[in-house]
Amino acid sequence: MSLLESLRRPFVQNPSWEEVRSLYPIQSDSIWFNFCGISPISSYARKVMDDFFEEYSKFGIYAPNFTEAKVKAEIRTLLAPILGCEAHQIGLVHNTSEGMNLYSHSINLPKGSRILVLENEYPSNVYPWEHWQSKGVDLTFVQLGTTPEEFSNLLEIEFKSGRVSLLSISPVHWCTGMPILMEDVARLCKKFNVRLVIDGSQSVGHQVSKLSEWNVEFAVFAAWKWLLGPLGLGIVYVSDSLSENFELIFKGAGSVKNDSQYLPYRKERKAAADQFEHSTANFNDWVYFLASLHMLNQITYPKVYERIYDISNQLQTMLRGLGYLLDSDFFPNHSTGIIAIRGRKNGEEFRPEELQLFLKTKKIFTVVRLGRLRIAPHIPVTEEHIERLERALREYGAR
Repeated sequence: MSLLESLRRPFVQNPSWEEVRSLYPIQSDSIWFNFCGISPISSYARKVMDDFFEEYSKFGIYAPNFTEAKVKAEIRTLLAPILGCEAHQIGLVHNTSEGMNLYSHSINLPKGSRILVLENEYPSNVYPWEHWQSKGVDLTFVQLGTTPEEFSNLLEIEFKSGRVSLLSISPVHWCTGMPILMEDVARLCKKFNVRLVIDGSQSVGHQVSKLSEWNVEFAVFAAWKWLLGPLGLGIVYVSDSLSENFELIFKGAGSVKNDSQYLPYRKERKAAADQFEHSTANFNDWVYFLASLHMLNQITYPKVYERIYDISNQLQTMLRGLGYLLDSDFFPNHSTGIIAIRGRKNGEEFRPEELQLFLKTKKIFTVVRLGRLRIAPHIPVTEEHIERLERALREYGAR
């Protein structure tokens, strides 16, 4: 039995999608379509936080149910199956940039080699690699292409050109929603002896991950996107092969074994994934995240993935019917949770910023990325929300 199942806040079994929607107050009056950006909190997670704060107010750090060890172990246990790894390989950080920087500054790469990242990649997977340029390692952007198959071919061309030592990649592009064929990527990395790093912020939670099977050396992702967790919490994965010779560049009070015994000072480091928690963490976020993971786990991830893609497909069908061009038109046989509107079929000028502001007046929240209007639904989005969006778009087009 999980920690939350044993407490007074169990999650309802087999909820309907309308019941899930009701857990998100923002989805009653407004429509949140930016779950790949920042997800709002559910009333279930808020109530779990209420329970934690009530217990903490009575017992402080000795709160019997919400101990650091219990909560962390439960988070790892719930994450391991969806990441395709072991629980001990998982650590907690604050965000993707922090995790990627810590890893990037702690490894060694051969001078004269190249690091590859995606073109138009999110800055958290670019800036942490720039310091290598002053150390004789090139930072190269590989073209995304318009289909997953085209990207695999472009990546192989880059590998064949030589000197690639590391590839850091997002399995789903944050602007276009195009998924990457990770089996192809893993095969190519193995063939060309390239270290594989993943930014899973736009994939973990709606796409199957197989970190161990893909021979991923390191991965990091944000909790507040597809896993519906708190803003300011990230997760790292460290492979066992890296763990053998890995020592984080930073050393803090929490980096060493038996860290609760402050004296005498000690040199022996914790396991690699644990080293990323080099000092006191924001434990409130851990409890929030545990509640969200418990909710998703109780619904079951296959149902969550299926629902995200079902709602996404309904949205795409509606948008195409209204004459919008989508990036997913280029890869119709691949599922995605991110819908990117890139234009109009009739050639009419597409003004994404103007459309975003209009939708905002209707309390429909989207974002503009790379000249596209981006829509990212999750399980709190229902068919009623799609109908409201369609009415708003028709009103916008009739102006």
